[in-house]
Amino acid sequence: MAKTNYYPPKNNYGCAPSCTPDMDECPNHPDLYLLRDAAADERGAIADYLTCAADTCLDEVFLDVAEDEMQHFVETMRLISLFDPVQAEMLEEEDLGVLTMRSRIRKPKWISSKNMQEEQDVQVTPPNKKDLSAIRCLTKAIQDELHAINKYQQYMNQAKDPRVKEHFCELMNDEKEHVAEFTAALFELTHEPLLEETD
Repeated sequence: MAKTNYYPPKNNYGCAPSCTPDMDECPNHPDLYLLRDAAADERGAIADYLTCAADTCLDEVFLDVAEDEMQHFVETMRLISLFDPVQAEMLEEEDLGVLTMRSRIRKPKWISSKNMQEEQDVQVTPPNKKDLSAIRCLTKAIQDELHAINKYQQYMNQAKDPRVKEHFCELMNDEKEHVAEFTAALFELTHEPLLEETD
């Protein structure tokens, strides 16, 4: 009798049932690849613009654009958390609930009630020059971790043996914890004007 290998049937995401989005253990929504790449790019732009603001006489221009990119990062991370409850949980553990869809948000805290119509008057605090090296290192770390998560998700989808799939699932989720830890440390240095959570 010929030996046959048994592989669990795949779902619509190309993953074995032990790694399905429904089980919240190994989120595998295809849009996550795009969103993580976008988040990595936003972080790179923010770090570049903060550095330029600190190093040039055009700080207002660079800080204004950096603020836009900061909002883009928040919005992108909230979409990631929508499709990836593991990442959402890791962010909440680092007190970054504002980056998850589980938290309701209201107006940005940097906009006063009387200035609701004057959103262009946003003030981003320039980072201390001594922190620029740490900001750059943390930014690169976040970018690398986001790209690693994408790589492991792709490997998980390509793997045939369920044990290999599970291995890449675990690696992917470990990197999500690193994203949350690095982001929390970064926000301490960048003083980013985040959205407030509602009570």
